[in-house]
Amino acid sequence: MARIIYAHPSQTKYAYHIYTDLDFWDARRLLKDLATVRRNFGSSPSGDEFPTQVVVSNSIPSVVRKIESRLRRAVISPPRHVVVRSMVYDGKFTFNPLDYYPQRWSRSRMMHFTYHRLPLQQGSLCNPYQTVKLSWRGDEILVQRVQRQEKYDPIIRNLKEAKAHAIVPSCF
Repeated sequence: MARIIYAHPSQTKYAYHIYTDLDFWDARRLLKDLATVRRNFGSSPSGDEFPTQVVVSNSIPSVVRKIESRLRRAVISPPRHVVVRSMVYDGKFTFNPLDYYPQRWSRSRMMHFTYHRLPLQQGSLCNPYQTVKLSWRGDEILVQRVQRQEKYDPIIRNLKEAKAHAIVPSCF
């Protein structure tokens, strides 16, 4: 379901170069063994609409088919950097889920998928004093930051939990 735009051969040095509307982190997870995945900071196409570039230095037809089939089966969601930017500037983010998710999905599945695609490790979305809340506003999903009742201090019992709660930079 991810859209693909092919880069013009005169504007690239790679044998295979495409732009996709799948988020960078999701594309990286899908294509880690096949291609190099990069962010798109450009304006042609827009990095907000097509945040990911996929490049391969030598174009093998079987690899290209596998990349495109994985991308076409992938379910897209709003790009994480757009969500974070909107949360920082406006304190909320709204979007029409039918622009991203299949129409056959129920509202609860759309909410579940949206919640698990949010960058919750970002300090601008979740911190010890604030968290995010998802709700429906008409036919749109509203993501907004809300104040916690009390400060959230996770209890870390092992190394895996420590890595999950590591302090990370606020940029990605």
